[in-house]
Amino acid sequence: MAPTPAKASPPTSSPPTTPKPSVGLPASLWKYLVPVAIGVALWFVPAPAGLQMKAWHVFAVFVATIAGIMTAPLPMSAVALIGSTVGVLVGVISFADVTKSTGTDLVWLVMLAFFISRGVIKTGLGRRIALLFMRLLGKRTTGLGYGLVLTELVISPAMPSITARAGGVMLPITRAISEVLGSHADDPESRKKVGRYLILCAFHANIITAGMFITAMAGNPLAVRLAADQGVSISWLEWALAASVPGLLCLAVIPIAMLWIVPPQVKRTPDATDLAQRELNTMGPISAKEIIMAGIFIGLLVLWVFGDDLGVGATLAAAIGVSLLFISGVLTWQDALNEKSAWDTMIWIGLLIMLASKLNEYGMVTWFGKEFGQHLVGFPMLAVYMLVAVVYVYIHYFFASATAHISALFPLSMALMVASGVPPFVAAVALGILSNINGCLTQYGIGSGPVMFGAGYVTQGEWWKAGFLMSLFYMLVWLVVAPLWWKVLGHV
Repeated sequence: MAPTPAKASPPTSSPPTTPKPSVGLPASLWKYLVPVAIGVALWFVPAPAGLQMKAWHVFAVFVATIAGIMTAPLPMSAVALIGSTVGVLVGVISFADVTKSTGTDLVWLVMLAFFISRGVIKTGLGRRIALLFMRLLGKRTTGLGYGLVLTELVISPAMPSITARAGGVMLPITRAISEVLGSHADDPESRKKVGRYLILCAFHANIITAGMFITAMAGNPLAVRLAADQGVSISWLEWALAASVPGLLCLAVIPIAMLWIVPPQVKRTPDATDLAQRELNTMGPISAKEIIMAGIFIGLLVLWVFGDDLGVGATLAAAIGVSLLFISGVLTWQDALNEKSAWDTMIWIGLLIMLASKLNEYGMVTWFGKEFGQHLVGFPMLAVYMLVAVVYVYIHYFFASATAHISALFPLSMALMVASGVPPFVAAVALGILSNINGCLTQYGIGSGPVMFGAGYVTQGEWWKAGFLMSLFYMLVWLVVAPLWWKVLGHV
């Protein structure tokens, strides 16, 4: 009997190799290094003649912080906190300055307004308003565009989060209407039917209304505070009145202009009104909480308009509104705790206001206005106003944050305008409003941009083309029509 051949032993698998640790630098390391390098470099540059060293060192910390917000290695609040802490450690600010930074009226106004906006979304009031406009105006594509514009105009005064307005109210309805009309984001041809047009109408209405009210964008109170550092006080009503006529003109033109820039293939949209009615039927009759929310909303607008005559400031009015929302059960404290954007904004806007205020306190802004303003001597005041405004707007191509833009350029731009003879109120309001308008240029320049662009209906080329063309019209309005209106109001 032949011996049974020995079984071949199965091949042994080689032990798993431990991956070698990467010897390269983390891909995000540059985001940390750039702000640090800028701050260190500025710190050791001798202070310009006529400027005290402490002011220059605050400027170095401030610019490094803004650079950190732009490179974004960490969330904005974390960057602002780190920058402020460094400022304390190097002795240019005190820790008391840091702790007091979130205690200002404007900081609390923004935070409280975020809570109010949560009530508008939670109760469904914002959605109902949008659907009512869609049902009323939705038989034609241009009517849908105006429905989106009017929705923004109505809800924006009490919703400082343009991202929440875009993502929580406008985008869901815009997308639903587009799809009902056969316009789908994943189809390059069908998106042109109506979806592309509606998205751009909604986005441009979002940024125009953001500039029309102090409480319509989180960065507006920052601009108000920076203006106050240069001696200009702006109330809620004064801002709203100054922005009213130019803003309404811009809103009126948006749906018509978009017919030319991104012409929709579908002109008549009877299905849109049917969709709006179906959605309203699904929502059912207006609820008690919606009625309460609407009443508080209207009451807030009344107090923001007439509050000064009644001795009720804008922040106190917001506190009254939020208190009533809690008492009525429309909002719970857990809702407030979950509103992360409010707490986040409270930190970064307070710290940025504090750092920017220190620049003014130590004479940086005054020095800049005198030093560079003398080069503008002899130029007509209107020419300087237009030149500074144009640069202020179009340099936003290089900014991915409206707040970083305001923090970095608002005080210096206002100082230049004032040094050339532009009335301080006009300079402050114009720059504050333009801080929102410039968000139209790119899909990354303002908070609602990524939300609306992310819907997929508009290509980057189309977005930039529409943004640039509309910016030319907006600049015409705010550089020519607005000063005439401000002259009527007595500001010029």
